Amino acid sequence: MLDAQCRRRGGARYRFATKAVSLGRPVDPQARAKKLTRALRAAKASGADHVVITGDLTEVGDRAEFEHFADVLEDAKMPEGSVSLVPGNHDAYTSGSAWRRALEGPLHRFAAASAAEPGKIVDRGPVAFLPIDTTCFQSILSSGGLFTPEAARAVTSRIDDPALRDKAIVVVMHHPPFDQHRNPIAQWIDGLRGCAHVLDILAKHPRVQILHGHMHRVVDRIVKLGKARIFGAPAIVDDGDAPRVRLYDVRDGALESAGLFAM
Repeated sequence: MLDAQCRRRGGARYRFATKAVSLGRPVDPQARAKKLTRALRAAKASGADHVVITGDLTEVGDRAEFEHFADVLEDAKMPEGSVSLVPGNHDAYTSGSAWRRALEGPLHRFAAASAAEPGKIVDRGPVAFLPIDTTCFQSILSSGGLFTPEAARAVTSRIDDPALRDKAIVVVMHHPPFDQHRNPIAQWIDGLRGCAHVLDILAKHPRVQILHGHMHRVVDRIVKLGKARIFGAPAIVDDGDAPRVRLYDVRDGALESAGLFAM
């Protein structure tokens, strides 16, 4: 997501950065905004009562990009508390404080249900979302994330909270919590450092589920022999004329995929 104001202000440096992080693919801000609008309409049409967007909300985390993204959410008339946002690696390329400033500024209306301090709970009846920020300020040549010991302790503390005993616990983060590259160097550049913390939590607590982004495709994994599941969804920017949103239900205290909905 970006707009003409942002491109004008950044000039050649901004255009180079956005082209680099998009791997040379054409970046059409208006087309991407329309795809997001259609995806939000599809989510509403499906009857979803909570929307989760798992990061890469912008190209490089510039304030004007966050403003453009916020405008689309506002135009879609998304109610406060009905949208959980987590940042992706693209949202942290401008500065280490870009996400915090976005939540305090253009995204303030959606901050209550979005990633901030580790351990935040978004209680939605039978399910409790824990949005986690796995991003770190880094070069545009890197796209990895970090799940810190602090985040692991915070998530574990929430799992042990008696008030959440009967709820499905859904950790929402951008980076997938498993090795997605066979090459260890590629995994360091593009993977999640500290993913062992996440997998350990899932192995010990089967009612904890993961929703992640980053991979631009559907992911549906079961952790060992338990109920713990790891889910990923397609990227909105990759959709054609029929935007897809991935739907989930909660059954028997666990998240369950209800497939893709398109319109």
